[in-house]
Amino acid sequence: MAKKAKPSKPMRRTPLSREQLLPIAPAKARALSLRSHLALAALRQGQGNADLASELLKTLYLTFLANEAERRNGLFETFLAAELALKACIHHAVMVDEWRLDASHCEVIEAVLRAYDAQLASLPVHKIEAAKLRLGRMLDKKGSFPDLAATQQSALGRSGGEAQTT
Repeated sequence: MAKKAKPSKPMRRTPLSREQLLPIAPAKARALSLRSHLALAALRQGQGNADLASELLKTLYLTFLANEAERRNGLFETFLAAELALKACIHHAVMVDEWRLDASHCEVIEAVLRAYDAQLASLPVHKIEAAKLRLGRMLDKKGSFPDLAATQQSALGRSGGEAQTT
């Protein structure tokens, strides 16, 4: 006679600690923010390099992934424009060996950095850590940064080609 399978118990998540539920400590938030702002300043002045462009791309994707609501409230276009600006900077550097962001491109990156700073000040640590893990998995899987334009196209394809409005 076959044994009856016991109903499996639902997996319980470990409760989040107090530190995970609070925003990042202000001193650490300032240090993280400063890294990104200095990277932008260096690229703006033509003193950039691949590491600084990568730092800004990482900040862009972490900001994008950290808060799902921002994708629906009109910031997606800003994220997309910033991604295109940074990728144009990288392409230009490969062709001419000059790491410089155009002034017009700096504006959209500054908007991303403002959103990043706001997230560091307000989002709980567990959301920021989850975004870092998600980005790390994407980097491991693809071997490069995600592509927001491709993400948008695949999302539009799944929704029947209609843009979603909120």
